[in-house]
Amino acid sequence: MAAHVTAGGSPFDFVDRPAWFSYSAFDAFQRCPRQYALRYLCRVPADQVRPAAEFGTAAHAAFEAFTRQRRERLDRGDSPPTRADLGRFFESAWAATSLPAEAGAAAWMARAEPMLDRFWAAESGASPDRGRTFGEELRFRLRLPLDLGFVATVAGFVDRVDRLPSGRVELIDYKTGIESMPEDAGSSLQLSIYALACRDALGLGLPERVTFYFVEQDRRLSADCTDAAMDGLRAGLADRARQIRGSSFVPTPSARACGWCDFAAMCSGSSYRSGTGTSG
Repeated sequence: MAAHVTAGGSPFDFVDRPAWFSYSAFDAFQRCPRQYALRYLCRVPADQVRPAAEFGTAAHAAFEAFTRQRRERLDRGDSPPTRADLGRFFESAWAATSLPAEAGAAAWMARAEPMLDRFWAAESGASPDRGRTFGEELRFRLRLPLDLGFVATVAGFVDRVDRLPSGRVELIDYKTGIESMPEDAGSSLQLSIYALACRDALGLGLPERVTFYFVEQDRRLSADCTDAAMDGLRAGLADRARQIRGSSFVPTPSARACGWCDFAAMCSGSSYRSGTGTSG
């Protein structure tokens, strides 16, 4: 390998080309091909736990447990879960994360309470145009024929699927955090992949709408779907997969890529490891 690299080759030439992809993988490659390779090809573990990600994991688990319990209880003729049940769902999920051992655990738990209040208020007072949830964490495997008979797979999970009064479905992706919201849900690659998977992999037809649900802000951003857009996306995803499979994974350092990269300390291409923006 040393001779290969000395001659100008890439160490990633010795890594099998990927056959499986996801929205997160596409997003990582777009930020920095080297970051993608270290995470998804070499499977280097993250060097630290991010509390914000753990908080989001606990919140997602609580929302999933709530909608599942609501559906199952109503199907049995029982009363739906209460706000107290929602709190217990979150506490159980919280205990399974690293957050209880964090120095700022109390602040994270305090942040959770208004979030759960907003979720409960929205779910208990849903308007008539809202659907009934019939699936949580629906896994999909979308097959994309590439070249010479090779088929790539785009995999993932949809947080929530609701059946709307029209009979069609709404796909919902929960978001926690205070980061800026996108202006247009229709431009989201993540939601577009979910919509394509709904039509072509899950057998649920073209969604009526796809939605980002920013729970802490109690705001939903939705977009309609069209077959023409989905057909174009299929071709675009195939192109992305071909680009990744043919990449040499040269790093593309930037504040966005390196500032949140778990591998910046081991990457000679990172110019932002010290936070100064100078080469390291």
